Amino acid sequence: MKHIFLTAALALGALAAQAQQGSFYVGGQAGFNSTTTTANNSGTSATTSKLNNYSFSPEVGTFFTNQVQFGVGFTFSGSKQENPNATVIGTTLSTTINRYGGTVYSRYFFGEGNFRPFVGVNVSLLPGNSTIETVGRVTPVTTESSTLDFGANINAGFGYGLTKRLTVVGSFGTFGYQSSTSKEKGTDNKITTTNFGLNANTLGNLFTVGVYYTFRAPNNNN
Repeated sequence: MKHIFLTAALALGALAAQAQQGSFYVGGQAGFNSTTTTANNSGTSATTSKLNNYSFSPEVGTFFTNQVQFGVGFTFSGSKQENPNATVIGTTLSTTINRYGGTVYSRYFFGEGNFRPFVGVNVSLLPGNSTIETVGRVTPVTTESSTLDFGANINAGFGYGLTKRLTVVGSFGTFGYQSSTSKEKGTDNKITTTNFGLNANTLGNLFTVGVYYTFRAPNNNN
């Protein structure tokens, strides 16, 4: 298996370890993930799966107090996976999924100083669509579906102030509920998957890091 992974968590904002009430920020995340699976049978190598994922999530927010943060994120994500079709020899199943939506979140920061742990809650709603196409035929067979993902979670993390304006924020661990629904267009066929429990990840990653820049440094009107 060959696995290529690239992710970026870049943000511009007013989140600092010494964050001030009334400060505003903008920020977000961007990521790309590419996975290729290759099987070797008696010296013959063949690709059995290709998967590409991308995501882009800008966000805006403010501090209601020096401890309470509130923000809204906007998510644009997609994936494309290709697998050999076991039903029809010589064809490939290509699955494309696109999602778009948003997340509302709030965090409570503890203590003072450069290092501040937090607990937070977030609620997300991501409608989208998926297309499954059989590639390799003269007339491709296509199945389209509408999708809807919903999540409500509690997470934890920390903020560390590198300077008065520059802060690293790490997020890990989530406890909550997720629901994913896919309905085939033009039919009543629908699949719903739900999950409730504790996972050591946030937004699909084991550990998420953001870098924030404040518009207004603490105790500074500039």
